[in-house]
Amino acid sequence: MTWTETHERTRILREVEAVATDDMSGAVPWRAEWAPYFAGPAGLVAALQSRWNRMVEAQLDERSGPDEVAETYARLRESHAGTLRILNDPTPPVDRLLRITGETRIPAHPRRRGLRFHGGPVLPSVR
Repeated sequence: MTWTETHERTRILREVEAVATDDMSGAVPWRAEWAPYFAGPAGLVAALQSRWNRMVEAQLDERSGPDEVAETYARLRESHAGTLRILNDPTPPVDRLLRITGETRIPAHPRRRGLRFHGGPVLPSVR
């Protein structure tokens, strides 16, 4: 997967999370142009599940006390309630699509200028 494809997948996942936060029905947000990135709604839900798992692992510190872990986990569940409704719904994703049209809610990552090198590397002098 190229850098551009990776960033587009991430942008799409962020858009899905934003729509899920507003919708809260458990329907899977979907645009036809996302098919090459996820091979269908089931692939999108699998990518959302993977993103959720990584987020939980990254933010829950096992060295913290049980109260702090529980508080952090509850905060994550609350702030991502729409996404969790999608992930916890046993209905196949293709049977609960929320077709999205119009402008994307999350803009594409701005294109960065390439690195520009002026001169060569600084080498230590030979004595």
